[in-house]
Amino acid sequence: MTFSLATLRVDGSPTPVLSMDGRHYRIADLAPEVLAPNPSAGLMTVFTHWADSEPVLLRAARALADGAQTCAEVAAPSRLEDWLTPLQYPSKVICTGANYYDHVTQDGGHAGFSKEDNIPVFFLKPPTTTLVGQGSSVRYPVQSSRFDYELELALVIGKRGRHIAVEEAREYVAGYTIGLDLSARDWQRHPKHLVKFDLFGGKAFDDSCPLGPGIVPARFVDEGNLQLRFRLNGELKQNANTKDMIWPVPEIVARISEHVTLEPGDVVLTGTPAGVGLSTGVWTKIGDRLDGEITGLGSLHVEIVEDRPDADGQ
Repeated sequence: MTFSLATLRVDGSPTPVLSMDGRHYRIADLAPEVLAPNPSAGLMTVFTHWADSEPVLLRAARALADGAQTCAEVAAPSRLEDWLTPLQYPSKVICTGANYYDHVTQDGGHAGFSKEDNIPVFFLKPPTTTLVGQGSSVRYPVQSSRFDYELELALVIGKRGRHIAVEEAREYVAGYTIGLDLSARDWQRHPKHLVKFDLFGGKAFDDSCPLGPGIVPARFVDEGNLQLRFRLNGELKQNANTKDMIWPVPEIVARISEHVTLEPGDVVLTGTPAGVGLSTGVWTKIGDRLDGEITGLGSLHVEIVEDRPDADGQ
């Protein structure tokens, strides 16, 4: 038995659900106590109190699986756009750069790379403006002509901590989902930038972090052996395994916690393997479909649309 936690648009409102065997159940109906501290925060409330929430959700899922409990189902969304980003919204989205050997040596051109001589690269994306769910949800950044994709395993923190030991790091991970770290490469490596490298212009722009479709509790995920596959308009571009990470998940969590306090609901992206446009010169464009798949976590599908400012100029 396994399940995931997602946020669907139901009757026009973001609705936290537990998904299992292709069926979706309102958490407010199935296990209302896990939302009780702050129902309006949705799944953020569940992860803020993960130590208490997880056992309740496990019991409810087992009861459903065994037929010992019944609950009204939510109809599966007919539109991808009704799969919202699972968390509305975390306080931090932390990204890891250059964390697969083939990405560093092939895409990045660092043939002599040695883990012993390097430390991981981390950066932030503002969650309220970068996180998006499925469907026609990614506006093309008009300032860029080299718009790139990166498929990544993402994790969600379930326990507050700082200066976390590597051997204890898994205790702080509540679940896993799929993330896309979208990049404006011409701004990331802008020739007029003083140091020729800018993670703000290159990574932190609007809609640059699709996330979902749901969060699978960590107890059901072998994060060290997951296959990642990314397709651009149906063509396979990335195909790798998380066992090829330079810094595996426990090391990432520990290293991040040296700098910032990790809080429940924080999202951490863990880096991308080789095959991105940075090395191939194939950039995404308006109308492109991006499909990311990770073992046991489902598939994340987004489409790039034209950025049309609304009446307020937003």
